[in-house]
Amino acid sequence: MKRENSSPLKIAMLGHKTMPAKDSSRGGIEVVVEELSTRLAAMGHSVTCFNRKGPDNGGLKEYKGVRLVTVFTIEKKGLSAMTSSVFGALRAAFGKYDVVHFHAEGPCAMLWLPKLFGKRCIATVHGDMGITSTDKNSLFYGNDAHTGHSYRLGTGELGGLAYEGAV
Repeated sequence: MKRENSSPLKIAMLGHKTMPAKDSSRGGIEVVVEELSTRLAAMGHSVTCFNRKGPDNGGLKEYKGVRLVTVFTIEKKGLSAMTSSVFGALRAAFGKYDVVHFHAEGPCAMLWLPKLFGKRCIATVHGDMGITSTDKNSLFYGNDAHTGHSYRLGTGELGGLAYEGAV
């Protein structure tokens, strides 16, 4: 929503795979990012989505008013999400953005970086955070065989809680 008597916001989004996502890589996060970013752009805000490099990245530079930027990504299982989050967070930290919106708990591990440079940050965790559990099998304490979560995700969730700010 545009604030009264103010200019449009410059918003960066990261944590998703690609936007727009093809059916093969379209998950809930990609749906939320696409809907939110295109609606914000339609309202007059300047929105940039930092996409992972990969086969579903159609080479588009813009989609429905949203600027698309591909960031460096190591395309190996377990590394693609984290490397794209690191480089997306770096681009957002040094870019001229009012707000940096992180999607998903893993990418939130890098939320401190744009915050360090004075950016307002939002963390949207899509699903149950679960870090309040005292169970030693919870995602904060270690691998959870049932959900597949790991300590890294708990670290991202804690980063999101510790460093996100009000917009």
